[in-house]
Amino acid sequence: MQAPLKMSDRKIFEFIKSRESWIRARQEQIIKNSHINRNVATHNTFYFLGQELQPVINSKVKQITRQDNQMLIPAKIESNKVFKKIEKYLKDNAKQIIIDRASYFSQILKLRVENVVTNNNKSRWGSCSKSGEIAINWRAVMLKPNLLDYILVHEFCHLLEFNHTKNFWAIVETIMPNWHAVRAELKHYGWLLQLFRAV
Repeated sequence: MQAPLKMSDRKIFEFIKSRESWIRARQEQIIKNSHINRNVATHNTFYFLGQELQPVINSKVKQITRQDNQMLIPAKIESNKVFKKIEKYLKDNAKQIIIDRASYFSQILKLRVENVVTNNNKSRWGSCSKSGEIAINWRAVMLKPNLLDYILVHEFCHLLEFNHTKNFWAIVETIMPNWHAVRAELKHYGWLLQLFRAV
């Protein structure tokens, strides 16, 4: 934004002040968008436990698999079905990884969990019902392991304290002392919740 050379400082200040809310909104939007990985957002690459994987067609593999920083796609899969196959691969892995981590935290917290499932929620990473069912968004498998663990710890702790009281956060802290930093980092990845959705 530029001002005419002859415009006084007072006029410039008044103009900026009159546009303050718009300027702040734009700044917040820029900060928010700065965390979006454009390649992942456009499905040109894929996150798996925080690692960015490049999809590569491979004639030697029989099923989708990970190798180094690549996601190897069997050449036999029809091109119009590749995207759906990748989605299924991520969902299947999410179920197993989430169940394994849930088992780990249930032992640490000495809690018996009725059911742990994955879901397709549009705006939440996880939830815990009063009946004891924990649901984790399958897209959490795209997150770094510590972020996925935070989501599980958060929901597990709701089995002990259903509301977000001081006691709740004290319980979270016994399992994850750095939860403040992890939760702040997780907020940068909310855009992942919109991936793999029909337009």
